[in-house]
Amino acid sequence: MHSIKNINMSGTLEFNRNLKDFTTFQVGGPADILAFPGNQQDLLLLIRWARQNRIPWMILGGGANILVSDKGVRGLVIATSAMNDIRLDGELLIAGPGSRISDAAAFAADHNLEGLDFIYAMPGSTGGAVWMNARCYGGEISEILEWVDYIDGDRPDQGVQRLIPGVTTSYGDFAYKKTPFQVRPWIILESAYRLTPGSGNGLWKRMKELEDDRRNKGHFAAPCAGSVFKNNRSFGAPSGKLIDSLNMRGLQVGGAKISDQHANIIINTGNARASDIAEIIDRVQSRVEQELGFLLEPEVLKVGEWD
Repeated sequence: MHSIKNINMSGTLEFNRNLKDFTTFQVGGPADILAFPGNQQDLLLLIRWARQNRIPWMILGGGANILVSDKGVRGLVIATSAMNDIRLDGELLIAGPGSRISDAAAFAADHNLEGLDFIYAMPGSTGGAVWMNARCYGGEISEILEWVDYIDGDRPDQGVQRLIPGVTTSYGDFAYKKTPFQVRPWIILESAYRLTPGSGNGLWKRMKELEDDRRNKGHFAAPCAGSVFKNNRSFGAPSGKLIDSLNMRGLQVGGAKISDQHANIIINTGNARASDIAEIIDRVQSRVEQELGFLLEPEVLKVGEWD
């Protein structure tokens, strides 16, 4: 095996670094290798190295929608946090995958551009928001997404490719928290959003109101990943209300607990393990299915070594 230390890149490498420092749940074990590419070329070199040496790899954005195993992640974890450029091309906002989606919304508002305000104060990266087709407060990423540049992790030598919704892919490939990136090894490099002129003061007023609403729901009270389960309209009620109907708010396992402020949020009270959070997820799924007949789908992804 060729040592990863021999890769000539501008980014940095860490070994056996605990990933809890890079996730909003603040839980999880170490990554064998944690790489911070400084640019697209670095990322491409890392993927090529992993493929040549048959090393498993994964992309880590803002860490807002993942649950890392207490045992950690074997192989290579590529953190995009240094690829955080945000810029404008007219009314098109272009963002690197490691930029914070909330920072992108703030950047747009500071330039009197409307369209991303709905997602202000949501944790996580822009790349993660695209991957998940993040949605909240009546808005959805795919509604303003102009294009996404990516590389195919299985065919990195093909170089950078561009996805254009409705042109290179069907609009139907984007749905409620669904995108083509979830079923293909495509690595998001940059994404562009078509915005419209707006009032900076008015946008900031709305964004602060949305931030206050998140605060009132307990999103910032303790480490968490926001909503744990997706909503399903066919169930007749949001997931939080279904969980509430079973009086599960406040359920605690170890250091993890269903928030007292919102039943679809699990918080780390200070010393939670990933296994504590996973057990609550399993218990909630089991009770809702057994007593209400609905199988809730988690939007939090389990990564790493799980039994």
